[in-house]
Amino acid sequence: MRNNRISHLENSKVMWQIPAAEMKLTGTLAEAVGFIERNQICEVGLWQKFVEQYRTMPDGKDKLWRCEYWGKMMRGASMILRYTGADGLYRILEDSVRDMLTAEDEHGRFSTYTADKELSGWDMWGRKYVLLGMQYFLEICRDEALAEKVIAAMCRHADYILQKVGKGEGKIEIYHTATIWGGMASCSVLEPFVRLYRLTGERRYFDFATYVVESGFTSVGSLIELALENKLALHEYPVVKAYEMMSCFEGLIQYYYLTGIEKYKQAALQFGERILSGELSIIGCSGCTHELFDHTALMQTKLGYDGVMQETCVGVTWLKLATALLELSGDSRYADAIETTFYNNYMGALNTERRLTVNRPEKHLPQVMPFDSYSPLTPDRRGKFIGGYCAFPDGTFYGCCACIGGAGAGIIPQMTLLHRKDGVVMSYYEQGRIRTVTPEGGALQLDVSTDYPKNGEISVTLYPDTAKTFSFFFRVPAWCEDPAIRVNGEAVEVTAGYTAITRTWCAGDVVELSFPMEITRVLPPEGAENEALFAAYRHGPTVLAADRRVTEPTEVIDVVCNENGVAEGEAVFCPEVPVAKKCFAVKTESRGTVRLIDYASAGKTWGEDSLCAAWLYRKK
Repeated sequence: MRNNRISHLENSKVMWQIPAAEMKLTGTLAEAVGFIERNQICEVGLWQKFVEQYRTMPDGKDKLWRCEYWGKMMRGASMILRYTGADGLYRILEDSVRDMLTAEDEHGRFSTYTADKELSGWDMWGRKYVLLGMQYFLEICRDEALAEKVIAAMCRHADYILQKVGKGEGKIEIYHTATIWGGMASCSVLEPFVRLYRLTGERRYFDFATYVVESGFTSVGSLIELALENKLALHEYPVVKAYEMMSCFEGLIQYYYLTGIEKYKQAALQFGERILSGELSIIGCSGCTHELFDHTALMQTKLGYDGVMQETCVGVTWLKLATALLELSGDSRYADAIETTFYNNYMGALNTERRLTVNRPEKHLPQVMPFDSYSPLTPDRRGKFIGGYCAFPDGTFYGCCACIGGAGAGIIPQMTLLHRKDGVVMSYYEQGRIRTVTPEGGALQLDVSTDYPKNGEISVTLYPDTAKTFSFFFRVPAWCEDPAIRVNGEAVEVTAGYTAITRTWCAGDVVELSFPMEITRVLPPEGAENEALFAAYRHGPTVLAADRRVTEPTEVIDVVCNENGVAEGEAVFCPEVPVAKKCFAVKTESRGTVRLIDYASAGKTWGEDSLCAAWLYRKK
């Protein structure tokens, strides 16, 4: 398999690196991966339909985005396959790539826009995803001859773009290839051009990446310079589309690894800091006004949900960007944020009840989307609207959030275990086995025993091939007030963020992590919409919710908490929602005991019968 990753430990510009590792985890990640395999990425007909769009080129007529579907889904499916190694899925993906290669037109393009309508609408955005889909497939490709064909096809595809886009007579500036958001979507082609340069070493692809960076990502001002100045919040930028902006900065990080130009690292880190401080909700997603940066921290408690907020595309793109920022900086806050997003926003979007879509035009056939597109925070229902909806001639349709979903599960194995020059870093805890290497290159097996995030008790047994001295870093979640770590029964000092344990590790050494979980109240940030009305409750990394099947979310739920904001609650079974991962009977001031379940399991009928909320009324 080819390694198309950008960063390397010998490159001092990266703090940590995602290593080659074999892992089989059996908890929440396994649930997500299994669902996606069964309900999407193993559907051969769906892959064929997506490829067909490049032969019929329908998007030029309505300036839509069917062009993104194949590449988005191929990227996520390849990430999942890199984790599972499933032979059946590999054959499906290889067949689809071979099919896609036959859809190249006489100009070397892979486009759903005819030549007379090209470089408008979402055409460049779609061409970006063709490149990304192929590049991620190369990471798991088992056929060297096919890999060479894919690279050659990508070069022809990219070279056509170079002929048409850029500075110079007869060319169109990249930010003019799209008419909305200052051309920002088109500028996110930066990432695959950096990757293509790394694959081929062809200077023209690096030069084009440099051109995109120098564009600043929009026609209405440089987002890079705004991030460097760090005077404006993200919702004050001249364009505020969250998904596309995060994609541009993900590409900027990869460009920094190539160049070492420090200001690009600084811009990316300050951009990430702005997301952490102002653009994440209680469930770990951005955008409460459609899919836009809108000072999410303050807007998340607004009322009047119209079905378009907390977009799954934004959540998944944040998972990818946060992982890149974690790798770049070693800042544990990104790992904490990834955990929150994955357990709440992402797992909540899985259509585990296989509900039919409810907003389709009557002329279209009923379908089951694998993902919901948007997530309510105050009392409302899921399944209101399909993000990125596009129809096909056979009466079916699809959406952008469904296509991107696989990448969300695919990112978790990449951030679970990181390497640094002097050690190994564990950021995500789930039952299973991980095989990797020590900093010196020796074999290392880790057996993890835990029910996390159901509780915070974790045991990690190490099996190096021989006794090795190195540092092992364990993430201490920011939500935990009283963590404890023991090595072979002996307590070690716990530090915030990551606790480093440096010693000579021998086969059978056991590290026990104890992260006690309590039901804690979270109040809206000062100045939030309806600040006085709401409170939320967390149990470890899990946001709790009211679900109408269990507890009416439109009524006051005035949970009794002590002076530290800790509530009394007893874990109970929830017969109304038997798939609920957590259910607590908690005391209230006026309603006796009520039950709250994990947010990811709430609202899953996509109807009024499971009206749900993460932010609960504490007063009217």
